[in-house]
Amino acid sequence: MNYKMIQRLHNYPRLIFAVLWAAIGFDFLFRQGWQGGWGFILGTDFITLYGAGLLYRHNPTHLYDFQAQAHIQESLIAPTSYPGLNPFISPPYVAMFYSIFSVFSLPVAFLIWNILTLILVFHSTHQLYMIINDKTKSSGLTFWQMIILVLSFFPFALGWRVGQNHGLTLWLVTNILWWQRAGHPSLAGLLCSLLLYKPHFTLGFLILWMIWKEWAALLTFTATAILWIFIDILSGNLAIYWDYIRLQSLLLELPWIQGFPSFALITPYGLLATIFPVSAKPILTIFSTLQLLLFGIGLAWLAHSLRNLPFPNQIPAWIFAILYPLIAAPYVLIHDLVIIIPIFSFWSAWKPSYRLLYLIIFVYLGSFFLLFAGALLRVALLAFFPPIALILMIYDYLFSLKDR
Repeated sequence: MNYKMIQRLHNYPRLIFAVLWAAIGFDFLFRQGWQGGWGFILGTDFITLYGAGLLYRHNPTHLYDFQAQAHIQESLIAPTSYPGLNPFISPPYVAMFYSIFSVFSLPVAFLIWNILTLILVFHSTHQLYMIINDKTKSSGLTFWQMIILVLSFFPFALGWRVGQNHGLTLWLVTNILWWQRAGHPSLAGLLCSLLLYKPHFTLGFLILWMIWKEWAALLTFTATAILWIFIDILSGNLAIYWDYIRLQSLLLELPWIQGFPSFALITPYGLLATIFPVSAKPILTIFSTLQLLLFGIGLAWLAHSLRNLPFPNQIPAWIFAILYPLIAAPYVLIHDLVIIIPIFSFWSAWKPSYRLLYLIIFVYLGSFFLLFAGALLRVALLAFFPPIALILMIYDYLFSLKDR
């Protein structure tokens, strides 16, 4: 790698970091109530989750009542006007978790959550930096440079502004791989069960563990998941689980709902839904189901071919497992693209190359430019990232077979 390229890789992320966080700082400093300096509501996703926590504590039977959600969201930020509804569509036990934060006032809870997110991201980045190979580090990638890259990654900054749980997602995915690599699958399974606030994100890991017969991981996952749900049901909230199940059909309709930022979807289903009219939903639903099945079979086949090998040789399967929900699930938004960070980190430890470097640069810059291009065109252009990453990973995997 020549000197000029190294300098660009050092300086450009720092410039992007400075500009991006200056813009976020302006947004907070010049806010009016909950309306940010740029004119948009601050913490929209956290307001939704916090409001769900309040409903869970005081009126759980109306947890999935959109009118009740709208009322509580409006009252939380009054006198700032809330433009429409940001619906709570997560499982009931997510609201149970956020009810802990609802004991604080909304501003205090939002502050605590954002600080906690940064702590989790710093810890995740430290772990990921430790597994990156020495050659990459010797080219100038320090821990603080990696922190700058993560914090200036637009999906992270955007998610942090709205109070998303993407920092927790990044931490859990990182630590599932970390403890599996350390030879503690039971702890990896436990952490995977905590990821059930996004159930589709656990599917890839479960497929790997079933194919590899990692009974310890599956046992701790199952036991913790049952305990988590059992505590909720024990509180007398079984009925709201039926409400949640009935709500799932809404996920397939979200891209066509007015006001929903469908251009921020990062799945093939989201891309097609922004191209075709709502009348295509039945066909796209079949397409999504087939994707889930076929990519699941593909992941199982790859896992089977890598069984009984040490962790470094199984990294392609772990990359596929993390990409699986981004390709096969219908509903994943831009902030969850942060889970591509552990993918790139473990990939660089497995098979570093200029091809991987260019992919990282493409995703890093494209997550900003393609999002805004997609907003103008009303097309989910970010959905190209996961399939491209998967294709390049398979390419590297096939070539690695020749080196054996």
